[in-house]
Amino acid sequence: MPDISNGVSSDAESLAINQGSSGFLSLSNTLWRLAIVVGIAQFSISIWNWEFSIFLETFLEPWQLGLTFSISTIASLTGYFLSGTIADRIGRKRTMMFAFLPAALGLLLLVNYPVWPFIPLEYASIMFGWSFIIIMSRAIPADEIEKTGGHNAARRFTMVLMPAFIVDGISPAIAATLLNLGLIPRDLHIMAGIGSIIAFLATFLLIRESLGEDIIERTKKGPLISFRRLGLNFWKLAIGMFAFIFFFNSALAYYGNLIVGEWGLDETTFGYAWSGFSIAMVLLMHTISGYVDRGLKKSLFVAILTNGVIMALFSLVSGAWNLFLLNFIWAIPVVMWIGAERTLVVQDVDEENKGRALGTYQFISSSTNLVAAPFGAYIWTVTGSLRTLWMISGIGGIISAILLGGALQSMSGKKAAKASANSD
Repeated sequence: MPDISNGVSSDAESLAINQGSSGFLSLSNTLWRLAIVVGIAQFSISIWNWEFSIFLETFLEPWQLGLTFSISTIASLTGYFLSGTIADRIGRKRTMMFAFLPAALGLLLLVNYPVWPFIPLEYASIMFGWSFIIIMSRAIPADEIEKTGGHNAARRFTMVLMPAFIVDGISPAIAATLLNLGLIPRDLHIMAGIGSIIAFLATFLLIRESLGEDIIERTKKGPLISFRRLGLNFWKLAIGMFAFIFFFNSALAYYGNLIVGEWGLDETTFGYAWSGFSIAMVLLMHTISGYVDRGLKKSLFVAILTNGVIMALFSLVSGAWNLFLLNFIWAIPVVMWIGAERTLVVQDVDEENKGRALGTYQFISSSTNLVAAPFGAYIWTVTGSLRTLWMISGIGGIISAILLGGALQSMSGKKAAKASANSD
């Protein structure tokens, strides 16, 4: 049996990568293997996380919900900060295999001790492991994109997530049906734990190391932390996105509570709508990501502005049909956001720093949740209305998009950005 743990499996794929050929749906065999593993891993999150805040609301106070999400954010931030640096030094595959250990442990504890004050620690353990998986799902495509000179970058960053979005689309619908048949959230957590173990095994069998040994050795000789080497464009993007992500996260944590609570819909309808959003992503991502590759900055600006408008609309309407319609429309700017943002994060960063760039960016953007989730809980408590929270977040998102536009416009070309980084 041939060794599939490292390198390219055949001369044909090697030639395809060197020539920038993308393969079926713009993905090479290496990225398809990653896509399958990420899809399996997504099941261990999607089968239960969609209704987690609804589950917690049955026995926790709003401040406890906010604290739970804040502690999990700290765990995720730690994971984001560590994962990129670790992956640049020991490789993507080993880092990804490690990620499933704390995730499985957290799920095991959640199954057996779903009570306060253990829940924040259990959720934190899951999110710590999941943060590593998120960064690896971006770092491996970034490695291959570097080898092809940026060919179809946004499309490949997006399409590698297609199985994950299919799973994310199916899982809530399956879970909602199972809950209707008499299962309880604990059963979903058990299924998720089994999924994380399968994902660990799939990583061992399928994932190939995408980072060359020469790059790993070069990284080990360099500084452990290299913020200046990430370049000026990286920092303009990170700062420009910060305000929007704050407003986005302050509302999104309570999405299920809005729909099931103030909209008055049941969990099953919410689960099906969540599924519809992910399926819409799958149907749209190949076409839309192709347009994103033609104009990264413009696409990101339009995506963020549209997100703000849609969030405000959630505060104004009600009903199942409006929920399904908004979820379908919402899929369009989210696809644009994913492809444009991830490409811009790494396109001007040297290959030995791409993992750290991805981890650092996610650390910065996710750090907003330290105050975003409590801020959302505070607005909810003071006003007694999640609609008010979503309107405030939507307006804030629109204003943030305008500020982001200025940051994007000031970003220099690739050569200028690298020259600025080297001069530091």
